[in-house]
Amino acid sequence: MVNIYIKSFRRFLTLLENHYNSNYIFRGENSTEYKLIPKIGREPYTEKLSKDKFADNLQSLEENTMRDFVRMSIPYLDLRNISHLEQWTIAQHHGLPTRFLDWTENPLIAAYFATENSGERDVVIYAMDKTQFNVIFEQEDTDIFSLPEEDKVVFYTPSYFHPRIIAQKGVFTIHASPTTPLDKTRINNHNCKIERIIIKNNIVPEFIHNLDWFGINRSFIYPGLDGLAYHLDSKAKGER
Repeated sequence: MVNIYIKSFRRFLTLLENHYNSNYIFRGENSTEYKLIPKIGREPYTEKLSKDKFADNLQSLEENTMRDFVRMSIPYLDLRNISHLEQWTIAQHHGLPTRFLDWTENPLIAAYFATENSGERDVVIYAMDKTQFNVIFEQEDTDIFSLPEEDKVVFYTPSYFHPRIIAQKGVFTIHASPTTPLDKTRINNHNCKIERIIIKNNIVPEFIHNLDWFGINRSFIYPGLDGLAYHLDSKAKGER
């Protein structure tokens, strides 16, 4: 992966303008140690699974968890009459362990996720060209557990029917092997091409201030009263 070091928010905007285009998608992380592995491929989800038929056991865990989510979410949102892909995207956005990775088409939103709760760490924004992946479409309702052999990772743009997905300009990669880091995955006979935009910890407050000025804050990222109240509470405490 290529590392790009940013010295100011203004330099970040210049980089976006000069280096990236609409084919790029972004993901923000509040630690440079983060590996691009879907949640279901991480501990503690993997550590208790038998190594015998590991992939089958992981799939069963994922499917059973999703089945419970669809059944138990009915009082809040009835997911039974939407496609399986839509069910998976909503579950992913609400924190269920899946083989999806969230990305955004808006780099400022990725910057928000990178700088949120960063503590004293340097943070990172991943950037990659989505055209290196094959695409799956909503109407096909693809079985995510039966991707063609050549499609180790596919790109998916969901229907924009959920407030969080709309606000976050959410798109996804879906991983046939969710324990393999994305940068170690072969895509069309070459390693997946990813860039890392590194933001040093000492300029994180500058990013937070400017993102808020652009309207990228928790009330925007998480539409609803909870997001609004959190944002206003942070302002009252002088954190924004």
